[in-house]
Amino acid sequence: TEAAGDAAAAVTEAAGDAAAAATDAVADAAAALDPAAFDAAKVTALIDGSSLDDATKATLKAGVEAAAADPAKVADAIAAVKAALGM
Repeated sequence: TEAAGDAAAAVTEAAGDAAAAATDAVADAAAALDPAAFDAAKVTALIDGSSLDDATKATLKAGVEAAAADPAKVADAIAAVKAALGM
C-alpha cells in the first residue's frame, strides 16, 4: 500500500540520516584527536561526551590539562584518550 511505501521511505531516510550523523561524529572525534591540531577544550568535550566511567574521564582530563600546559605531553595525552575510546 501507499502508506507502507511511505513508511519504508521514512525509515530509509532516517537510517541514512543516522549513518551520516555517526560518520560526522567519528570525523569530529578524529579531528579533535589530531595532535597537530591539539585543542584541550575539544578533547575535554569529547571525553565528557563519552560513555567512559567518571574515574577514567577524570584521569584523561588531567592528562589533557597537563598537555595544555606542556606541549611535549600532547602526544601521550592524545594516545591515552584514543586508547580509552577504543580508537
